[in-house]
Amino acid sequence: MPYVNEQQIAVHKKILDFHNNTNISLVNGYVYYAIDKVANSSIKNALFHIEYGKVKKEPLSLYDERCSPLLSPYQLPTDMLKNALNSGNYFRFAFVRNPYSRLLSCYLDRILTATSRPRRQLNISLKAQGLGTGEVSFETFIRTICEQTSPQQNSHWRVQADDVAHPVLELDYIGKFESLWDDMRTLSKEIWGEVRPEMAIEGVNKSPKATNASDRLKQYYTPELAGLVAERYSADFELFGYETKM
Repeated sequence: MPYVNEQQIAVHKKILDFHNNTNISLVNGYVYYAIDKVANSSIKNALFHIEYGKVKKEPLSLYDERCSPLLSPYQLPTDMLKNALNSGNYFRFAFVRNPYSRLLSCYLDRILTATSRPRRQLNISLKAQGLGTGEVSFETFIRTICEQTSPQQNSHWRVQADDVAHPVLELDYIGKFESLWDDMRTLSKEIWGEVRPEMAIEGVNKSPKATNASDRLKQYYTPELAGLVAERYSADFELFGYETKM
């Protein structure tokens, strides 16, 4: 496959998001394409501890990329970035989540928090529609984001197929939020040839705010809203094997 350029990526997502959410390990030879609201904190916690293992350092932050032991695309010269994104020398992976629970988790965590960055970005779209930016209902949230193109969408609710720039970016493995720790063990074997203990700490949730969205779907979704999501996020349901029936 020819080298991926930013123009190809921009069709699917913001270039800034590509740089912020692409995590490259030069030492261990992998690329983690992080998708927001898909166990990022738990996954990064495991990876960071492995990366820092030789020097026995604790990660300073899971959320500030300036503290990350993994590199972003903008930090690599072109030849090294080509190698990471396209060659067989790196193992490239992402984790995905059922769109219904991912969007509800985003709403409960980010949209109901009026000061969050995703909420502030949503407010811009609401104002453009002549809507108020006070208390935002789940229905308003769903209707608004389903009208956005993927490059317009915030990374916390962007169509996941576009967030991994399918089919532009090559992926060797796609894990699932719903089987996180089983898939982390599988991933560990692929990268390190064994199950690293950091990749098998089942039950560890490093998210600063767990929403239990999977258990609350029927509390928030009407058949109409579920239909809107099934249509707008059809690529996620089809590509990643999720059922549109709730």
